[in-house]
Amino acid sequence: MSFDPATLTAISIASTVASTGLQIVGQGQQAKAQQASHEYQAAVARNNQIIAQRQADDARARGAEAERQQRIKTQQLIGRQRAVLAANGVVVDQGSALDITTDTTGIGEQDALTVRANAEREALGFEAQGMNFGAQAGLNSFSAANSSATLGQVGTALGGLGTVADKWYRFQGPK
Repeated sequence: MSFDPATLTAISIASTVASTGLQIVGQGQQAKAQQASHEYQAAVARNNQIIAQRQADDARARGAEAERQQRIKTQQLIGRQRAVLAANGVVVDQGSALDITTDTTGIGEQDALTVRANAEREALGFEAQGMNFGAQAGLNSFSAANSSATLGQVGTALGGLGTVADKWYRFQGPK
C-alpha cells in the first residue's frame, strides 16, 4: 500500500496536531497534580502549626504545675527546718533560724522562677516552630494558587502550530 505525498503530509500534520493536543492535556494534568500536592503540603504545614501551638500551651501548663510543685516543696522544706529547729529549742522566728528559713524561701523562689523560665523557653521554641510551619503553609498555598499550566500549554500549542505550519509550507512550497 502506497500513499501519495499529499496523504503522507496530511497524516504527518494530523499526527503533529494530535501530539500537540496530548502534550497540552498532559501539561494540564501535571499542573493539577502539582497544585494538589502544594495544597496538601499547605494543609500538613497548617496542621503542624496547630500541633506546635498545642505543644507550646502544654509546655506552659506543665511549667506552671512544676512551678507550683516547686513552691510546695520549698514550703515543706521550710516546715521541716522549723520543726527541727523548734525541737532543738531554737526560737524559729528570729536570729539565725529566721535567716535559714528566709534563705530557703529565696532559693526556693529562685528555683520556681527557673522552672517557669525553662517552660517558657520550651514554649517559645514550639511557637517559633509553629511560625515556621505557618510560613511554609503560606508558601505552599501561594505555590498552589500559582500552579498553572496555561503558559506551558500556550507554548506547546505555539510550538505545535509552528510545526504544522512548517509541514504545510513544505507541502505547499515550490512545485
